[in-house]
Amino acid sequence: MKKLLSAVIGLILTFTLTGISQAKTVQVSALEDFNTANPPQILHVQMNANTRLDYDVMLFQGYQVAGRISPAQNGSFAFVPVAYVNFQEEQIPIKKEFAAYYKGGNGIIRQNQPFLLVFPENGPDTFQYYVPSSSDINR
Repeated sequence: MKKLLSAVIGLILTFTLTGISQAKTVQVSALEDFNTANPPQILHVQMNANTRLDYDVMLFQGYQVAGRISPAQNGSFAFVPVAYVNFQEEQIPIKKEFAAYYKGGNGIIRQNQPFLLVFPENGPDTFQYYVPSSSDINR
């Protein structure tokens, strides 16, 4: 019985820990040419998929995002989004830091060329929103 209980607890811990450490790999497109071995301090990309950073920040497909770059070894780098331009062409700052990591090889990435960024998993993408009905509005 003790073995069964410890096995169940072990499975629960395994699922809990693996759920926390997951990441989202998102395709983006470069808005200017850059070299992955020597990236610029600020990089501009366009989102190729919807990406929720947290409850308050959602980067939709097509948004243009500016990010601060922190170079790392072997041509990789961290991309920290600092602002985005929405569909109304408003520039909106991002106050929290959500470091994404470049996933790919060394080389030059050309304008409009897609590449992958790995964003940390900051919770589920299944938030519940309340949408009022017409009967709620007319009260």
